[in-house]
Amino acid sequence: MTEQTTPTEPTTAAPEKYTSEEIQVLEGLEAIRKRPGMYVGGTGMNALHHLVYECVDNAIDEAMAGFATSVDVRIGVDGSCAVSDDGRGMPVDPMKHENPKINGRPAVEVILTEVHAGGKFDNNAYKVSGGLHGVGVKCVNALSEWTEVIVRKAGVQWSISFERGKVTHPLHQVCADLPTTERGTTIRFLPDAQIFSDTNFRFETLEFRLRELAYLNPGVRIRLVDERVDASGHVRDVAFRDQDGIRAYVQFLNSGRTTVSSCIGIARVDEARGLRADIALQYTDGTNENLLAFGNNIRNPDGGTHVVGFKTALTRVINGYAREKGLIKDLVPTGDDLREGLTAVISVKLPSPQFNNQTKEKLLNEEIEGFVSQAVGEELAAWLDRNPAEARKICQRAVLAAEAREAARRARDLIRRKSALGDNALPQKLADCSSNDVERTEIFIVEGDSAGGSAKGGRDHVHQAILPLRGKLLNVERCRLDKVLAFEEIQTLIQALQCGIADELDPAKLRYGRIIIMTDADVDGSHIRTLLLTFFFRQMQELVRQGRIYIAQPPLYRVSRGKTGQYVLNDKQMSDTLAGLALKRAVLVVRGADGSIERAIEGDILQRVLRQLHRLDELVTVSKRRGIVFTRLLAERANDPTGKGLLPRFLVSWGGGDALCWTEADAARVAQKRNLPADSMRELHENSELERLFGQLAQSGLDITDFALVQEESVAGEKLPTRYGWLLRAEKGAKPKADDAAPSTEPDDDGEPKQAVGGGRANAKSDPSKDELVEVANIPGILHTLHEVGRRGIEVQRFKGLGEMEAEQLWETTMDPARRTLLRVSMEAAAECDRLFNVLMGEDVEQRRAYIEKHALEVKNLDI
Repeated sequence: MTEQTTPTEPTTAAPEKYTSEEIQVLEGLEAIRKRPGMYVGGTGMNALHHLVYECVDNAIDEAMAGFATSVDVRIGVDGSCAVSDDGRGMPVDPMKHENPKINGRPAVEVILTEVHAGGKFDNNAYKVSGGLHGVGVKCVNALSEWTEVIVRKAGVQWSISFERGKVTHPLHQVCADLPTTERGTTIRFLPDAQIFSDTNFRFETLEFRLRELAYLNPGVRIRLVDERVDASGHVRDVAFRDQDGIRAYVQFLNSGRTTVSSCIGIARVDEARGLRADIALQYTDGTNENLLAFGNNIRNPDGGTHVVGFKTALTRVINGYAREKGLIKDLVPTGDDLREGLTAVISVKLPSPQFNNQTKEKLLNEEIEGFVSQAVGEELAAWLDRNPAEARKICQRAVLAAEAREAARRARDLIRRKSALGDNALPQKLADCSSNDVERTEIFIVEGDSAGGSAKGGRDHVHQAILPLRGKLLNVERCRLDKVLAFEEIQTLIQALQCGIADELDPAKLRYGRIIIMTDADVDGSHIRTLLLTFFFRQMQELVRQGRIYIAQPPLYRVSRGKTGQYVLNDKQMSDTLAGLALKRAVLVVRGADGSIERAIEGDILQRVLRQLHRLDELVTVSKRRGIVFTRLLAERANDPTGKGLLPRFLVSWGGGDALCWTEADAARVAQKRNLPADSMRELHENSELERLFGQLAQSGLDITDFALVQEESVAGEKLPTRYGWLLRAEKGAKPKADDAAPSTEPDDDGEPKQAVGGGRANAKSDPSKDELVEVANIPGILHTLHEVGRRGIEVQRFKGLGEMEAEQLWETTMDPARRTLLRVSMEAAAECDRLFNVLMGEDVEQRRAYIEKHALEVKNLDI
């Protein structure tokens, strides 16, 4: 997973005076908004999804306590998220507390607003829980533009609302006649764009975590619905529920791999101490270890005492069995050898878990180490005795892994001897930097000498090193370490980084603080980037975990006007740039039948309209990919007097054509009349989102029936007047235009005529004779015409590769820390990354084909 970041060098200077006036006291949720990194780990995509996890974890705590059976997560069209459960519901009765600030306030309000307030500080309300600090849901409230909490309990539905952590609608009853079986809590929130640079939830990220939780909590039903239409034209709706628990999870992770053993399940409960361990492990023919650890359902990417206990017992038991059976000769397998090809999930539950921080990356409880070690030692030894054939295979794999480790050691020694003959043990093709300050230096890995030449010419020689690689890297997903080390370009990379590889990796010896992959924005560049990421993920994973790996974002375009210019990263940013250039002197106007301007749309309303039009354009593209001629469809509906609704909701397809139907009954009648099978009828999921968008557009004053007008004509050929236009403020020195429409003359607050001219400045005074009206034929044309206006007087240059950019251009767009954009590669959802690398880079061709077919309609750039 990647998240956007723009590293810059620190430039702060110490203030001259330091008095009590400089001391700030942050109260309530203000501290969370001021320093979100301390509470949710930052402001990137990981932190954004952490808000959802906090709400889901609370719902799962209800399930672990035995009061909830289902959890629903719903991503709204507006970008909000709602998490619902059927548990006991948050308490709504008044608080009884000695603190007058808290006493008498509804408990649900205190839970959402007071840091370190919650029901998980003792074992009364929850025997086992993931929440500990009384902070999680407060972070959600503090870092959201708005939050709404709905509580259903005892036949009553309650509601309370907040904006950026402050109460806007106090707790009140919504209804008092609910069935007593309808209970639970719903938390809806919209992430605050002032805090997060990107507030767009990723379905795949949430899907992985919720699937994980369903495996960790057998019998609990977890559903995820994304109301936003995806690129293939579907509203995604998935549900997870599995009674086999983590055994099924291990088998899911190993789907597509060849297994060497059956799945081994270990379960142990100590009721006196309230401890429980559930462990599942299975060996495959792969060369990589995939070990996932959880404490009270919280994923611990840095492991902890439960992982130490597991590894210790596994090494002791299997090596003991191998010695007893005479399977070990000279070379004794290490713990790493014994875990090669192993997929394991360790889940422990305990009453008072101790984690290293709020994001709970590492479990620290000492008592769990011995508990897990004893459970694994006894159960695994018994399994080996019962399954001698599989046990022998596991031991033989470990012996082969030890031999491969020895071969890799010899290959490493050979690399070291070769390096000793070189220039300071560094590869000759490396253009090194002069600084030894690791935290301020970085190395760019570029493809080919052409890009390398531009990068060397434009770099900062003090802090930036350049390493050009020839050709494509070896696909390390399919290779043992000794073969990996024999590949020349990998040898070069290892020599340049000087931190070792695999089990010898020592991040402290890394020569550069940032490793930046910089490849062309084409298919070959993407392939090389994927091969490099596979190498780092498999052989230098700790560097990924520490956030040392970045992906450079070279621009696709340069937009110039006269002597000034700016670089544009991608097509979406290009669209925003063109719109921004146009809106400096344009405002959208609604015209009457006589051509006069009836209304001007500008400011925040215009910005919302444009966002909706962008989304509308995306949905129309989806429709086209599915073979639906959208403008004709809407034109026909606009002239339909039946009043069934704006859009048809069902499509019936057969060899001779298609039928669009507004109701399921109509579609069923068409299918029955033509004797069609059931799968000939399908729902058009994107219609609900389109109707919402059309409704929002209508509130802004746009007549959505005009969406269907093409070149001012309806399908019947009737000539219709243009209803919309962009009124442009005249450029300096522009000549009057005789055919310009007169602007509105309604007086403003100063008694002067109001002019509808651009960029949120409707009251600006200008000479209407010098303004220009650009006519728009229909609603799609609003956005397209705006882009055309933005292109006026500018020159657009598209870059095909890094080698085509001059050294100065590459520096100021991609390498300058003050201006560049980087994507940091993170270890979020590491197990899903492991599975995805296996799909994309492994040997199962059919699995890869199915993945490509599933995501085929999501392709945006295709080189043929």
